[in-house]
Amino acid sequence: MNQHDASGPADNGAESDIEPADDRYRLTHNSQIGTVLRDLSWQKCMLSVRTRTGHQFVTSVLHVDPVDRTFVFDWCNAEPERMSLMTSDENAFSGLLRGVPVNFVVGQPAAMRYEEGPAFVVEFPEKLYHFQRRRHFRARTLVTRGYRCEIHMSDKTVLGLDIADLSLSGVGLRSKTVSAEHLPVGTTVGKCRLDFRELGKLELDLQVVGHWLVGHDDSAIHHFGCAFIHPDGRMENFLQRLVFALELAHRG
Repeated sequence: MNQHDASGPADNGAESDIEPADDRYRLTHNSQIGTVLRDLSWQKCMLSVRTRTGHQFVTSVLHVDPVDRTFVFDWCNAEPERMSLMTSDENAFSGLLRGVPVNFVVGQPAAMRYEEGPAFVVEFPEKLYHFQRRRHFRARTLVTRGYRCEIHMSDKTVLGLDIADLSLSGVGLRSKTVSAEHLPVGTTVGKCRLDFRELGKLELDLQVVGHWLVGHDDSAIHHFGCAFIHPDGRMENFLQRLVFALELAHRG
């Protein structure tokens, strides 16, 4: 068994990144989709794009046309990623809007000029997932404590990520090397090990419900929002104590 912070590229299509089990967050009306896209543009949110062949880059929404149901997004200067994008009919976008994960898949874009610079234009996605805020209070962790999560993948690879925050309903994870290629949105993984060192350890089943990038290039950090799958009453009691202890440590 190999244990490291990232495995090789996954042979998954972009569409597999955007299929969470809970359809409560799915938007299908063009007016709703256009509103979210405009908010992404106004807030200047950074979006991670992954093509069908697994190429990935960061962009942002520049303009939204609700009449033609298209939107313009920023150009990609890297030729391999740009060529992959322009020949791919499934391109997965993921990002964070006011602390809430947003995910959607679009078809093949076209090149255009926007405000005297190169850009892409593409039709609205057929559906867009805009996840609601957490139902429970979220306690952030101190980076210096070194709390870690181990995820055992089906190919025997073990992914290691830092624990960023914890609530009764889920956990936030981050890594410089584990990307959406390794943990696509919608992925369900059993018996993930959460190690809070002196506070305790636990194993829980997780589902990845959001992914976004913070930073650029080599300094970019991948953030994952994960939901717990059916924790029992005993586990919820332990989680409640953990959240309380983490909040005390953070305030102290």
